[in-house]
Amino acid sequence: MLTADISRKDSPAVGAVPSLRTAANLFIGGYVALMAWEIWARVLTPWIIGGPLEPPGLVISLVQAWTGYELSLPTATAAHFVVGIFGYPIAYYVVSRFLPRWEAILTAGVWIAFTLFLAVMAVKGSLTGAMAAFWGVVTAVSALCFLPLPRRFVACLAWGSFTWFNALGIFAPLAGLPFLLIEWGGDLSFMSYVGHVIFGFVAAWVFEMLEAGEWPVRAA
Repeated sequence: MLTADISRKDSPAVGAVPSLRTAANLFIGGYVALMAWEIWARVLTPWIIGGPLEPPGLVISLVQAWTGYELSLPTATAAHFVVGIFGYPIAYYVVSRFLPRWEAILTAGVWIAFTLFLAVMAVKGSLTGAMAAFWGVVTAVSALCFLPLPRRFVACLAWGSFTWFNALGIFAPLAGLPFLLIEWGGDLSFMSYVGHVIFGFVAAWVFEMLEAGEWPVRAA
């Protein structure tokens, strides 16, 4: 597969120090993306798998696993909103402006970790057809990040995929939950994957459009 061209004109500035305008654009992107996530997680996901995605539950489990303290649901929900609106956008800025070829690094890392994990499940005889199909979706999305597509699209897609792995591949195990939640059947993990791709893509896309002065589009 071809690697994305990182020298294109639509590439973000590297190593730039954020201004107040940039910070505002980051948080606007985070807010818009979080609203898209909430629609997917709380409205569409229950129609598909019978129940919503519950990031506050992960926050509660993570804090309890490391401190022994059980957060209230309102507090955990507030933490979820802070992370979505401020935390992830700030992380995106740091990664996209200071880590060369970050799209390829993060995308390859997510795909390799997911593939190796499913390979182990296959050896154990616990891999299902649905999990294999899930791998196919992740592989197809990951492959897009290595095609000669517009840099902005590749960056947003790569960031969306990484936010899923960060939540369920890093924080879920730290909270004492199964890696990627795959052991719970895979449907919850898949819906989370789609939701995080939407969230990360929208957050990065809105931010980059605002930074470039291309959004909102004014009527002629």
